[in-house]
Amino acid sequence: MAISVTEILGTDSLSGSRLVINDNFNVLASEINAMEVYFAPSAGTITNLNNLSTEALRVGLSTILLDINASTFDILTNVKMTGNLNMTGGGVFRNDTNPTTLNDTTAGSGMAINVGNSTAIPPYTINRVGNTDITSTLALTLYSGSIGQEIFFVCTEGSGTVTIQGIASNIVTTGATDVISLNAIGESVHLLAIDNGSGVPVWYIVGGQGYTLS
Repeated sequence: MAISVTEILGTDSLSGSRLVINDNFNVLASEINAMEVYFAPSAGTITNLNNLSTEALRVGLSTILLDINASTFDILTNVKMTGNLNMTGGGVFRNDTNPTTLNDTTAGSGMAINVGNSTAIPPYTINRVGNTDITSTLALTLYSGSIGQEIFFVCTEGSGTVTIQGIASNIVTTGATDVISLNAIGESVHLLAIDNGSGVPVWYIVGGQGYTLS
């Protein structure tokens, strides 16, 4: 609603305009107080709105965490959901692929690569692997993930063996063999980190093609 005040003309005397001036101040104070129900300048907050319409929304100052505009909807931080995610007319596209192929070239002469470490979970969902050295095995050590995390290993090059082995029994299989092997293009393994009942994530194989256990 527009703020309406009474104009004081140049011919009006100051003393005769006192009531008009006070009324104008009262109108302005009332409108400002009404706005402060929603805006708190000292706290830097906006609350109690029933509806907000805007062309763009950005959350974060030095680091942008959410960026919504006419062409994008980018969430740039972790998302925690306690309810269901219902999707209509769309799907989930996995595009969290490690830009570096985990292969014998990446490993160097040691022929060993860590996936994650003792203080950080594996950073990528999809990992391309390969080994062009048929005389040596490329050993990948898979560190513990976060409960609910998924990870894929897909062989995309070479015919040498790539093994995936956990630490401290963090990979659970159907038997005593817990070393996963890939040695042909197209082979893959899909693992899911599941709570072991004590709040500790362990990897379970939930899919894949052509992999072997040894």
